[in-house]
Amino acid sequence: MALKEHRRGELAGLAAAVLFGCSAPLISTFTAQGSALSIAGLLYGGATLALWSVRGLRGIRDEAPVERRDWPALATLTLLGGVIGPLALVGALARLSAVSSSLLLNLEAVFTLAIAVLLGREHLGRRGLLAALCTIAGAVLLSEGSLQGASGLGSALMAVATLAWGIDNNLSQRLSLRDPLQIASLKAVGASLPMLTLALVLGQPFPPLPGILALLAIGALGYGLSIWLDLLALRNLGAAREAVLFATAPFVGALFAVLVLRDAASPRLWAAAALMAAGVALLLREQHSHWHHHGPQQHAHRHRHDPQGSDPHHVHHHRPEDVEGTPEDQPFWHAHDHRHEPLEHAHPHVSDAHHRHPHRH
Repeated sequence: MALKEHRRGELAGLAAAVLFGCSAPLISTFTAQGSALSIAGLLYGGATLALWSVRGLRGIRDEAPVERRDWPALATLTLLGGVIGPLALVGALARLSAVSSSLLLNLEAVFTLAIAVLLGREHLGRRGLLAALCTIAGAVLLSEGSLQGASGLGSALMAVATLAWGIDNNLSQRLSLRDPLQIASLKAVGASLPMLTLALVLGQPFPPLPGILALLAIGALGYGLSIWLDLLALRNLGAAREAVLFATAPFVGALFAVLVLRDAASPRLWAAAALMAAGVALLLREQHSHWHHHGPQQHAHRHRHDPQGSDPHHVHHHRPEDVEGTPEDQPFWHAHDHRHEPLEHAHPHVSDAHHRHPHRH
């Protein structure tokens, strides 16, 4: 069962990268129609509308809702990833060439990986590290690997933006046990309202109506659904592995520009594709299994119970209200606060919320 969840996380991470990667070249066609602040606000506004729509169509699911104790972390990731990151990016883009900007954007994967492994106690084995190197090398090759014409202030602002997103990714991973759709919706609202309000107060230009509608649609897919899918990947894979998969977004954007926007292809694009494909293949084939110890842990999240006991991580006591309306003889999903007793066993796993443990080298 855990392996299936990991595969779903990998598919969600790749889908998030595809949606976000396709959005970048489309957004570039509207940058002359409005201010950076109004365009960013519209993108997150479209994300908000999409996530609310998905929530309405899906109905209430058995997910652990955001609690009062989660608000500081949620506010921090919204401020970093939804406000500071985009504003620093806008300032950087005004001072950097397109080539140096795309190169420096790769720092997001580096920061996410470093924070996850060094501070978040996530484990990335040799195959995972090689996958990360291949994917990041492909991104560097795609962006031409040049800082020619880069200013010190522009580079510093890009570093601020990518560090903000790296911290955002790791905070989001810790919150992803809560309802990912709710977290994504709150983040989108928290980012869109301040930027749209500020753009209106400052009298900044907005695109004409067709451009507004197009940006809302791009934001719905490239930011709304992408954020939600990325949270599912963070939940099931951890921030380090998610960063490797999401680092393929620049290639997706470049390929989209070639196939749809009719930009010219280059040998550099196909070489980057080969490196990134090798990185993703290495990550998907990685199997990390060893004897490990689970200490006592108490938290709330969505999990699956099976009468056959296929998931030993979730064999725990239930109060009557925890299982009200659920079948007794069939597998079922639900969410509630529960306690994990100490457990020792071996099985394939990644650095999700249940597997942050020391490793021998």
